[in-house]
Amino acid sequence: MRSNLLNIGLLALLGCSIGACAPQTSVVKLYEDPAKPSTTYERLLIVNVASDHNMQQRFEDAIVLQMKQHQAEAIASYNLLDTSEGTTQEDINAVGDEVGADGILVVHIASLDTKMEVVEGRDELMATCRRGDPLDYFLYDHEFIEEPDSVKVAHTVVVISNLYDDSSRERVGCIQSACFDLGSCGGNSN
Repeated sequence: MRSNLLNIGLLALLGCSIGACAPQTSVVKLYEDPAKPSTTYERLLIVNVASDHNMQQRFEDAIVLQMKQHQAEAIASYNLLDTSEGTTQEDINAVGDEVGADGILVVHIASLDTKMEVVEGRDELMATCRRGDPLDYFLYDHEFIEEPDSVKVAHTVVVISNLYDDSSRERVGCIQSACFDLGSCGGNSN
């Protein structure tokens, strides 16, 4: 896998999709080492820094699966490193050395935001003329229509991805991905 930031961005997009969105995404390059030439990494260690070990496992498994689909070798760190109680760069480097990784991708969800807005339904009286004189009120069929309340939900997930060279221990690049999902669902007001 090439270490250019486009590939890191693709991985960050994967992180957003794991966070349950991805319809609209913005990717911002936060850092790229100008002195580091483009390098091919043969074996990447994937580390998701999460406060929940199960979340770390799911996130890393999804990234590893996605990487394998792009013919890149990736190793999830959750079997060797539990980030739920915190971790240090030294811990991550030791695991990278242990599995023989030449690159380390450290990802974390920087923020997850959900906003909800309830739009109140409305009631409407519909009148339909049966026949006869349109001014005769009794010749109309009346129907009461209730439109249910609806809920608009907006999700925003921001994922930070850092790529480190395992041999030099230097950060090669950093990407911030923000995913936005502006969905809605209807409900009954009763």
